[in-house]
Amino acid sequence: MPRHIPFICLLLLAWGLSATPSWARDCIGLVPAGTSAYWSELEAGARRSADDLQLELYTRGPTQEGSVEVQLQLIERVLDHGCKALIIAPAGDAIDSRVAALRAEGIPTVYVDRSVPGDGAYALVATDNFLAGQLAGQQMAERVGRGGRVGLLRLRPGLQSTEERERGFLLAARMAGLQVAFDTYLGDDRQRIVQALSEQLPSLDGLFSANGSSSRATLAALRQLGKAGQVEFVGFDSGELLLDALREGQIQALLLQQPQAMGDHAVRLVHRALSGERAISRLQLLLEPRVLTASELAETTAPLQPW
Repeated sequence: MPRHIPFICLLLLAWGLSATPSWARDCIGLVPAGTSAYWSELEAGARRSADDLQLELYTRGPTQEGSVEVQLQLIERVLDHGCKALIIAPAGDAIDSRVAALRAEGIPTVYVDRSVPGDGAYALVATDNFLAGQLAGQQMAERVGRGGRVGLLRLRPGLQSTEERERGFLLAARMAGLQVAFDTYLGDDRQRIVQALSEQLPSLDGLFSANGSSSRATLAALRQLGKAGQVEFVGFDSGELLLDALREGQIQALLLQQPQAMGDHAVRLVHRALSGERAISRLQLLLEPRVLTASELAETTAPLQPW
């Protein structure tokens, strides 16, 4: 036998020991709430950690946010793929019933971005949304001053993440002596926002919208009305559209999240659950939000994430 053959065999053996084939990896299913850049960033963080831990990440997301029925179907697709754990941004309370059933079958779940009532999930990783709302209220108070009249443009009932932001905003605004003169659910429908603001804007000094899609819709409505930059506007999340508006003075502050860190921590927590670590009650990890103003954006040298 030629002398080089044993050496080749040793190399192949070393490769086999160091590389885990994809078919041998445990699969984690990821079901985000949508397909925007924010969710892509969350997936990127999750995928990086999954690779580090030699896990397979299998992602299935809805084309539009808000449908519990679609998410339930996507959970079944994840299970059919053979995934042994789930990471999901729950669209509604009914998700927890399915998650509780999965837990009884030995399939752990980590919620990301938002929670729902119930004890089904092993852990929650999200922004500290109440703090984010408080920071938004404080930013608004600095701009409009005590006695200023502000509007709260709510997203939709029952969505825990934005409800916490709205609650924090209201508390901080009222503690600062602001008047919340307009408070209603408008969603992220630009035309609905246009109709509401055409009546309300003359009596308002500032506006707050509690997520990325509603902030983009509110910006579009203000531009359509010719009022962008004429009212103090505190928005949520990032993206080139919102960052450009911040530079141009059409938005005064943005509250930023950490979606990549959220995905990273979610994978590591679900890996702990797969490894047999038990939790008496749901684990909770809340990530700190960041306030970004135009002056801070101008001083930023590192590129911001595109969500």
